[in-house]
Amino acid sequence: MSTPGNRVAVVGGGINGTGIAWELARRGYDVTLFEKGRCGEQTSSKTTKMIHGGLRYLERMHFGLVRESLRDRAWLLANAPHLVHPLEIVLPVFADTPRSRIVIRAGLVLYDALAGRENIHRHRRLGIPAMLSRGPLVREALRGGFSYWDAQVDDLALVRAVVASATRDGASIRETTRVTRLGRSGGEWIVGTDRGEERADMLINAAGPWMNELLRANGMRERYVLSLVRGSHLVLRHRVSDSAFLLQSVSDRRVFFVLPWKGTTLVGTTEVMHDRPLDGVEASEEEVEYLIERFNRYFAQKITLDDVASSFAGVRPLVGRAANPSALARDYRVVRSGNLINVFGGKMTTFMSLAQKVAMRVDNHFGKPRPAKPPVFAE
Repeated sequence: MSTPGNRVAVVGGGINGTGIAWELARRGYDVTLFEKGRCGEQTSSKTTKMIHGGLRYLERMHFGLVRESLRDRAWLLANAPHLVHPLEIVLPVFADTPRSRIVIRAGLVLYDALAGRENIHRHRRLGIPAMLSRGPLVREALRGGFSYWDAQVDDLALVRAVVASATRDGASIRETTRVTRLGRSGGEWIVGTDRGEERADMLINAAGPWMNELLRANGMRERYVLSLVRGSHLVLRHRVSDSAFLLQSVSDRRVFFVLPWKGTTLVGTTEVMHDRPLDGVEASEEEVEYLIERFNRYFAQKITLDDVASSFAGVRPLVGRAANPSALARDYRVVRSGNLINVFGGKMTTFMSLAQKVAMRVDNHFGKPRPAKPPVFAE
């Protein structure tokens, strides 16, 4: 880092950290990002591969988050069509589906309304023959259903595209550089790493699941605490259908996806409180069994463990505490205290909105708003 008064350090190379670095670089800040591994290879590459508004968030009346997500979804579809593409999702309704057709349709009507002019397509009601034509669903107790639209993403490729764009626009990305200490010296921050020390005029902590650990290790107190929730997925050996499905578990009312993915099928996700080390996170046997059981409840072509090519799991940092992980909000908090910004939570879809809010707080700290160059992905 060079010019005092202009230097910003970002800790964390997931989608939010890299997005923040890109936004600040386009505003002319001298940005250095520190990532202990390779950017995007932790939580940001272990997602359900969706860019979505969050249909189920409407149940908890998180209308602002859904609207923001749908706006960001539209931006990504327009600006990263090589990484993000529209995806029609089929939502079957069975006799024992926890949510009634009236409730589901009301949610879909609101989802379309919140998308406004940026909607991909309006939802449609589908009869039983149309549902069965989409995939090998169980015929018994099927009552029809709906279809609506969201988008699918190559999550790791998106992060790497943001890294390339941030680098092109002037950010310094320090991969395989572990932050070991954070300290103050006068009005500066000292970022201690396993490669030496760097000085910065402002520090942005976007460490994701490692946030609690980083704050605790450096004696920092904050008003928010993150809950760590593990989400696991199965990758099947075969393509179940060219259609995507959103299904509802009868036993716990959770929803899960069955998605076409690069010639295979992705099944997920679970939501389990995570109390294990954050490196090398894996799906548990119980989670694998849970997903196989839920899949077999709704599809006529049953699967066993032999049909699972692989599994993967990521830990999502969610703001707050709750006995039921599904009750935790998927929104984020950006907290500035002087020349320190801590970023709690956040999801892939809204990384640009989050980055802009962080950058506004950086501008406020330095006392002058800075216009940003248009965000154009590096080729």
